[in-house]
Amino acid sequence: MLILCCIALVCACSGLEETPDEDGYKYEAVFIGDSITANWIREDRGHPDFFHEHNYLGMGYSGKTTDYLKRLFKLSVIDKHPRQAVISGGTNDIAQNDGRYVPIEEIRDNIAAMAAEASSAGIRVVLCSVTPSRGFSWSTSISHPEVTIVELNKLIKALAEEKGYGYADYHSALADEYGGLPSSLSSDGTHPNKDGYSIMESVILPILQAYSAKE
Repeated sequence: MLILCCIALVCACSGLEETPDEDGYKYEAVFIGDSITANWIREDRGHPDFFHEHNYLGMGYSGKTTDYLKRLFKLSVIDKHPRQAVISGGTNDIAQNDGRYVPIEEIRDNIAAMAAEASSAGIRVVLCSVTPSRGFSWSTSISHPEVTIVELNKLIKALAEEKGYGYADYHSALADEYGGLPSSLSSDGTHPNKDGYSIMESVILPILQAYSAKE
């Protein structure tokens, strides 16, 4: 029941009506991820108009790992009937939010499972790089996450290339020379601010629109 309430809250925050088009799609794209996705649809932290204007839905779960996202993927994405699925995640795995070390290969496999589920349902997949960070304010024992993030992003990009998925490289667009998220784009070095989200939108929008134009 708690999970369902959380999902209902996220849907409400998106401000979108689930009206199928002639092809049976309710949304052009559903974005699933952690707090970086959740904050994106918040008026005070992100840019909800980006979702409203393009018929996108944001399904963000603060503090959650890719294993959690994988278990909610059908309810959060498949059952929303999108044309495209934008899959993000990995920050909270690296931060060990579930209380354990998670190898980057396991994170990649969780992302791969979600992507395969979407693809099997006829939904086009876009995988996203993990956004940069040199440290987590809530998990200060994790040293040099910027190195792990780069290595994980290599695996995510390779997966996208192998399977023919789209790939949104937020990391290259956001990272400073030290592999972190600069203060101009974040207040805590991990979560983008409005300017950071504007940059992310400039990365993901052409990828989604190019696919829509082919349909």
